[in-house]
Amino acid sequence: MTVEYCDGLVVYATENGIGICNPLLRQIRWIKSKVNYRYNGVGYDNSRPENHYKIFESCPYSDTTVKASITEFVSDAWISKPYEFAYDWDFMSSYSVSLNGALYWVAFHMASDDQFIQSFDFSTEKFEPYCLLPNKKCDPSNARSLAVFRGDRFSYLEQNYETRNIEIWVTKKEIKIENGKAVEWMNLMKVSVPKWSSLREKACIYIAKGDKFHEIIINDLVEYPTRHNRTYVPSLVPVPTFTMSNRSKTQQVESRFTPPRGIQASDGGNEWDDGIFHNVKKINVGVNDFDTVFVKFHYSKYNRIEAGAGHGNATTHNPDDEIMIAGGDYIEAVEGTYTESHITSITFRMRKGDMMPQYGRLNGTPFSLRGERGSKAIGFYGRSSGVHLTALGVHFSPPPLYYSFPNHSPVFNY
Repeated sequence: MTVEYCDGLVVYATENGIGICNPLLRQIRWIKSKVNYRYNGVGYDNSRPENHYKIFESCPYSDTTVKASITEFVSDAWISKPYEFAYDWDFMSSYSVSLNGALYWVAFHMASDDQFIQSFDFSTEKFEPYCLLPNKKCDPSNARSLAVFRGDRFSYLEQNYETRNIEIWVTKKEIKIENGKAVEWMNLMKVSVPKWSSLREKACIYIAKGDKFHEIIINDLVEYPTRHNRTYVPSLVPVPTFTMSNRSKTQQVESRFTPPRGIQASDGGNEWDDGIFHNVKKINVGVNDFDTVFVKFHYSKYNRIEAGAGHGNATTHNPDDEIMIAGGDYIEAVEGTYTESHITSITFRMRKGDMMPQYGRLNGTPFSLRGERGSKAIGFYGRSSGVHLTALGVHFSPPPLYYSFPNHSPVFNY
């Protein structure tokens, strides 16, 4: 199994497929991989205004050609393209690093054994040598690890196989795909490791924050001959999973890690997703004589208020139909009714026990959208036509236990 990291998303490449997940939000999505293709990494086209994440896989085709396969998460459509390049280099490891959408690997020139960083740019769909490494000569027996340092730079670790001593370098300036020739390395530290060191034959998770440090030993992995280091920084980047197409009319929209929950009344209208925020601060609701036909949510994120788009028939919106959510309170459940064609009524249950007014008429099948105990609504999605709301879902936060270390950076050594 291969584990990679990209902007808060963790990617698992297994024999059965590729899983994309956000452990903090407890979301996961599985994508079937191509037969005989090797997973190489995940990134995105940084020339586009939004991050459309892509998976890159490759398969050797000849001595000079590699066939690569790229898929966008939103489409599940694999696009196979051949890439031809002078086969005078090879990867030191298939493990990649994703930074600002591009992929980077530790590689070496076959003729000179010089180590360097190879890159793949999703915006141009090309391989390019990026920069040399501080330790130019390649010793295949040494352990090495390329990683992201402080969010926008590289760190490079190499451990001598014979002496066990470790050297770590970092780049002086931020990494950009176009400035590889200007990269400068500085030696951050050297570590002498005794032969009897406890670092041998031990798989761990390290959680670090400020001057606090915690080690968790994973005994089940000590039998594996090789292990690799990966760093995960928790984030609120959602897994691109939202789709209500081809689902039964009463099926809840849930990933394996379960935060997106929803109810689908019909197949009509256009799908929408406001995204994930920190909390909901205000709600605008529109009704006609019978049904709830319009919603608009205002969210808080990083001490800013962000207004989502209006959904449904906006002509029914009365400025007086606003729900203000007090500081310290949040939505713990959304309840209402629906028929085969649309949502008919809606109300919101608050953490402090208050039930907001019912909007629309109780008509049809009741529904209740609720997260786990202590979870709060942090985003909404659904489907709407120009007349009705035809589907509604809620993104719920994980329960408070999962926020115990919101700013920690676990390092997985497996």
